Amino acid sequence: MRRDILRGTAILGLAAAMAAIGVGLPAQAAPKAAPSFSLELFNGQTLTLATLKGSAVILLFWAPW
Repeated sequence: MRRDILRGTAILGLAAAMAAIGVGLPAQAAPKAAPSFSLELFNGQTLTLATLKGSAVILLFWAPW
């Protein structure tokens, strides 16, 4: 887990450095509303995006391949 956090921090740092020197980053579009979704938690409960309205949400899709 710690390695994943460090890797994510390094990627964000690289992106910030690239933005600071103006290296090929596209202009950002206006944010759009996220599509509704739900997922089942490990304890069997269901979490929906609507229950998190008003909070910052970061989704991390990661695969080990």
